[in-house]
Amino acid sequence: MKKMAIIIIAVFLLLSLSTGLERADTFSDQDTTLTVVTGSDYSTDHQTSENVMSSLANQLEITNQNYPKIDGSTSTLPIVRAINEAMYLSMENDDYPQTASKTVPSYQRLINGEVDMIIVPYASSDVLATAAEVGIRLEFVPIALEALIFITPVDNTTENITMEQVRSIYLNYGIANWSVLGGPPRELVPICRNSDSGSQSQMDNLVLHDEEMHSDIQKNYVQLTMEGMLELVAFYHNGGLDSKPTNSYALGYTLYTYLKNMADVTGIDSYLKMLAFEGVTPSVESIADGSYQLTDGYYAVIRSDLAKAHSARSVINWLQSDAGATVIRSLDLIPPK
Repeated sequence: MKKMAIIIIAVFLLLSLSTGLERADTFSDQDTTLTVVTGSDYSTDHQTSENVMSSLANQLEITNQNYPKIDGSTSTLPIVRAINEAMYLSMENDDYPQTASKTVPSYQRLINGEVDMIIVPYASSDVLATAAEVGIRLEFVPIALEALIFITPVDNTTENITMEQVRSIYLNYGIANWSVLGGPPRELVPICRNSDSGSQSQMDNLVLHDEEMHSDIQKNYVQLTMEGMLELVAFYHNGGLDSKPTNSYALGYTLYTYLKNMADVTGIDSYLKMLAFEGVTPSVESIADGSYQLTDGYYAVIRSDLAKAHSARSVINWLQSDAGATVIRSLDLIPPK
């Protein structure tokens, strides 16, 4: 009898425990708003802790589901990441950008409707023509100032370069020695960027005015990455690891804020000199007041047919606000006036 009683009690306890567990799956209390979700009840649409939106996103009515698809150039990846970090509570979210498609490919993705918004330098005439061919009109909203700058090794005593000289070098290969620019009697080696890069778009728009760069420069001295451009210009005259030093200095171009940001990462700026352009040295002040002539900017670009209530437009409005300008400054960029 005792054994039978023990068995009955044990069964009763197991049944009670099972019933309690089933109730816990759907327990909800108005005071605590507690919800326990288990195995089979978990929905793929459930918002994980990584995808929780910030109060700013809530204010802008941006959710994990309607977060805009954003792309851009290598130099603007920090801006795209800063937008994400402002909208999410964690960087471990589904939309956090790991890479950028680069300038021209991101424009193509926007034209094709693969992304909602890109952050890039202004489009080249080729990109604008491509958009026009398929009936797409692009809207450009300036969000940060940027400048094209010319660089050379720090040991080069040359201080200034003019528009006429730059165009002669890159269009005609017309200047082959730094002495013509008031520098040392060394060979001038012009380095260029690949055609789909942001700095090349700036070079085309601001200096070359879409005229074709000399083929020998494009063939022999093209650098495919922004970081590679800095390193090649800085150390070309040393001949590399397997060659002897040469009687030359390289000339290259990059973007002002990119060089400043790379200074904190690699220290490459200590090996480079920014040349003055038409007598004006690039600086935050000369870029902001427009006295440095090769100033343009980074733009948030969308298609004009994007819905007026789209979340990408909400992001752009925020970038134009005082709060957005604060974020731009935090990235060592220069907000537009």
